[in-house]
Amino acid sequence: MIDSSSSSSFDIAKHMDGRHTNVILPSIANSGSSNSLQSTNQLLNTINLPLRKKQRKLVRDNPGVLTAIARAMKMAINECQTQFKDRRWNCPVNDWKKGKHVFGKIIQRGCRETAFVYALTSAAVAHSIARACSEGMIDTCTCDYRYNRKPSGIDWEWGGCSDNIDFGYKFARQFVDSSERGRDLRFVMNLHNNEAGRLVFA
Repeated sequence: MIDSSSSSSFDIAKHMDGRHTNVILPSIANSGSSNSLQSTNQLLNTINLPLRKKQRKLVRDNPGVLTAIARAMKMAINECQTQFKDRRWNCPVNDWKKGKHVFGKIIQRGCRETAFVYALTSAAVAHSIARACSEGMIDTCTCDYRYNRKPSGIDWEWGGCSDNIDFGYKFARQFVDSSERGRDLRFVMNLHNNEAGRLVFA
């Protein structure tokens, strides 16, 4: 991962107040899990989601993804706090209660922690979407049957449903990367860290 040189675009509760804005708000976690297009539209209009036009289209075109994104947000926070539990900065989320960035002011700086948060949240979205496909939460994707392994013994037969890694990766790339704007070095580094997280997942 590359350390970002300035503010992060993927702080999971950043408001639309600059060139680099994030898209995942904690309020999604309380949104329920209805997959209908009508429920999705109502949800987008009810809660304050600073989504870009492309992101809103992705959400509307893939009913059920909001719940998976909320799950990804929780996963990213928990993992971040686990990894940094013995550090001075340990992924605090107190600022979110004040309407600020989930991980605080450090996300605006160019440092290792920022790069880690980028990669972690991108990977979490990809993983959560892939898992949601196999659980039937998202209308536009299903299990991935390409990776079903042939039985190694005559008494064993595969009967499971693999996570749709390909769909998760592609959706996360479209959704997460579309929050970035600009063509400067910071933009390139943010995309790089997003991709680094997805590659670890895939």
